[in-house]
Amino acid sequence: MVCGCVSLVCWVLVLLATSALTLQPPVEDLSVADERSEEVVVVVVPSALLQVVEGTNHTLTWYCDLPSVTSVTASVHDQVVGAVVSVGEVVAGSQTDNFTYTGNITVSALFIGYNKIYVTLYDDLQVVVGRSVVDMSVLLSYQQLTDLFTLIIGILVSIVYVTMGATLDFQVIKRIFQRPVGPAVGIICQYVFMPLIAFGVSLVAFPGNPLGQLGLFLAGCCPGGGASNLWTHLLGGSLDLSIIMTFVSSVFAFATVPTWVFLLGRVIMGDSHFVIPYKDIALLVVSLSLPCFVGILIQRFLPRVGKVLSRLLTPLAVFNVIFLFTFGVYANRYIFSLFDVKVVVAGLGLPTLGYLSGLILASALSLPLQDVIAISIETGIQNISVAIFILKFSLEKPAGDITAAFPAAAVVMTPVPLVVALLVRRLYLCRRSNKSLHLQHLHKDTPEGGSQAQNPTNEAKVLPQATDKNIATSPEGGVDNPAVDLRVETM
Repeated sequence: MVCGCVSLVCWVLVLLATSALTLQPPVEDLSVADERSEEVVVVVVPSALLQVVEGTNHTLTWYCDLPSVTSVTASVHDQVVGAVVSVGEVVAGSQTDNFTYTGNITVSALFIGYNKIYVTLYDDLQVVVGRSVVDMSVLLSYQQLTDLFTLIIGILVSIVYVTMGATLDFQVIKRIFQRPVGPAVGIICQYVFMPLIAFGVSLVAFPGNPLGQLGLFLAGCCPGGGASNLWTHLLGGSLDLSIIMTFVSSVFAFATVPTWVFLLGRVIMGDSHFVIPYKDIALLVVSLSLPCFVGILIQRFLPRVGKVLSRLLTPLAVFNVIFLFTFGVYANRYIFSLFDVKVVVAGLGLPTLGYLSGLILASALSLPLQDVIAISIETGIQNISVAIFILKFSLEKPAGDITAAFPAAAVVMTPVPLVVALLVRRLYLCRRSNKSLHLQHLHKDTPEGGSQAQNPTNEAKVLPQATDKNIATSPEGGVDNPAVDLRVETM
C-alpha cells in the first residue's frame, strides 16, 4: 500500500513537471520570426540547402536592391552541422541588372542535422541594412548503408511477427482468460506506465528538442522485446508469463502506439515546425499486423511449417539483438556522436523506471515472485527496433535518422540494470551454495556417523532432483520452452 502511494505521488509530480514544461513559450521560434521579418530585403539563391550530403561544399549567391552595401558577413547556428568556408566581396550590379549588389558565400556540410545560415549586410557606417536566413539540412555520407539497415530491420520485424503468428497457441490464450491477472498487470505497465514514463523523461531531459522527445517517447510506447524472455530466464522469472506478455503486448501495439502518438505527439511538438506524420505511423504499425495474420494462416493450413517456425522464434529474437549491436552499430555509428550525458542518462532512466514500476505494481498485488520478475523485465525492455523502423520510415531525412539516436540510447543502456541484478543473483546463489556445502561437510565430520548423519546428506542429494522436476512440470516454468532445460542445467 505504501509503495502504491509513493508511486502515485511520483506520477503526479512527473505530470506536473511535464505540464509546466509544455506551458513555456517557444523562445527560439520568436527569434526566428524576428529574423524572417527582414528576409524580403535580401534574396539568396538557392533559398535553402536541404538534404545536402556531409563533406560537400555549396555556394550561395545573394542579391539586394539596397542603395548602399559595403560588407557582408555569414555565420551558422550550429558549427557541428555546417560551417562558412568563405565570404566573397560585395559586387555592384550594372544598370541592366535588377539588383544593386550581389555576392557569394561558400558553406560546408559537416555532420548530419539541421542548421541555419545567417547572412547580414552592412552599409559604409557598419549599420545592418539587410538580413536573410537560409535553412540547411545535412544527410549522412553513408546514407545508403543506413537505409539498407532500415530495410533489413523492417524485414526482420515482419519475419518475427510471422513467426509469432505461426506459434500462436490458443490453449495459452485460453489460459490467459482463465488467469488474466499477470498479463493484465503487464499490459497496464507496458502501455500505461511506460508511455507516461517516456513522456515525462523526454520532456525533462530534452526541453526544446522535439526530435529527442519524440524518439524517446516512441521507444516507451513500443511492445516488449524478444530479449525479455532471455533475461526473464536468466533472472529466474516465469517464462510462460514473459512469452505471453510479449505476444499480447505485440498485438496491443497495433492500437496503442498510434493512439499514444496522437494523444501526446502534439504536446511534444508544440509550436515546432516539425510535423508528425500520424497517418504514416498508424499505417506502418497496422501493417505489422499483416505478417502476424499470415503466420496465423500458416499455423492453420500449414501446421508442419508452423512447427518449424515455432522453433525459430527465440533464435530470431537473439539474431535481432546481435544484428542491432553489430551491423546496426556500424551502419548507424553517427548515433554515438549525438550521445551526451543527457542522452545516456535518459536512455538509462527509461528502462530503469520501467523495471521499478512493474516491480512495484506486481509486488503491491502480491503476485508470485516469478511473475513479479517477469512483469518487471517485460515492462522495462522494449522492442526498440519497432521504434527505429517507424521513425526512419515515417519521418523525412534527416529527422528520422536523428530521432532514432534516442531510442538507440535506450537499447544500449537497457541491459545495464539487468546485468547488475544478474551479478547480484549469481553472488547470492553462489554464497548459498557454498553455505550448503559447508553444512554437508559438517554433517560428514560428525563423530556420531549413523543414519542421522547420513540423512541430511541424502536429503541434499534428493532435493535438487525434486526441484528440477517441479520446474520442468510447472505450468509457469515454460513446459514447451527449450529455455527450461537451460534453467535446469544452471540450477
